[in-house]
Amino acid sequence: MSIGKFANSAAQSGNSKHSFELEQYDLSFAYSFHWEKEEHIREALKVLLCNKDSGETTVRTKSTQERAAERENAALEAARIRWLLAINPNTPPPVLDHLTNNAPSTLLERIAEHPRAHSVTLSRLANHEDSQVRAAVAENMNTSMKTIWKLVRDPSADVRLRLAESYTVPIAVLKVLLEDENPYVADRAQKTLLRLMREVTDLRTA
Repeated sequence: MSIGKFANSAAQSGNSKHSFELEQYDLSFAYSFHWEKEEHIREALKVLLCNKDSGETTVRTKSTQERAAERENAALEAARIRWLLAINPNTPPPVLDHLTNNAPSTLLERIAEHPRAHSVTLSRLANHEDSQVRAAVAENMNTSMKTIWKLVRDPSADVRLRLAESYTVPIAVLKVLLEDENPYVADRAQKTLLRLMREVTDLRTA
């Protein structure tokens, strides 16, 4: 079955708002995924774009225990598919942003380090209470300068250390980190700055 048919099937199961959102996505990235079953593509679209997990409707004659087990299995499968989408390099920015809704810190960390994460998504994740999520934002090349300058003053030394280790942040940022109250952050910023300066010198003399 084509991606378009899967999209239509998923859209019909959601309300008009989510159906409209679904039509805005370029779903061609799903072709590059290694799904175990064709049904997983429809499941992914429902989970991500219609906020529906598979196995929602159950036969009324089933026992309460059986229905609870089905709901638990559906939730686990939905979580697994969200994880696969979050770590796949082909997942587009809008889907990554959608995945951040009510997501656990472990999943948010993967999204924050994703090479296709949008700067707006990263800006929002830079406010997350988990320092590991913010640290992942600090390392992402798509992070805006406004967000980087905010992270320079982050209360977590781990977040500032990630910035000090980065060879993509401006020299001005590293110079500020040279004065960091944490000696490990300051030392790392100095090492990064010296290496950048050596590379510039090597390029000029090459």
